Amino acid sequence: MIGERLAELRKLNGEKQQVLAKALSVSVSTIRSWEHDKSSPDHPTLVAICKRYQTSADFLLGLSDYDPSDKARIQHQKLTNAELDEMHSYEEYLLWKRKNSRTARP
Repeated sequence: MIGERLAELRKLNGEKQQVLAKALSVSVSTIRSWEHDKSSPDHPTLVAICKRYQTSADFLLGLSDYDPSDKARIQHQKLTNAELDEMHSYEEYLLWKRKNSRTARP
């Protein structure tokens, strides 16, 4: 079940197997293996996949048919490219701000 859903999410997000493999620090053959249900990602990688695609482990594992990323995808489709770029820039700023506030503490 995870293979089919992982492949679907990856494609819905416009990513190739190579891009996902690089993001997760695994090989492309590992991604293929997961997508063909020959193996499964370990727990930390499963969490990373869920965060990347804004979905739940229950959905990926087939325990639920509700995909939380559907709501985010629909919201993103309502935005213009300029608005998406602005949102991405703001997201990067917030991550930068979080990182710098942690390092500033004694």
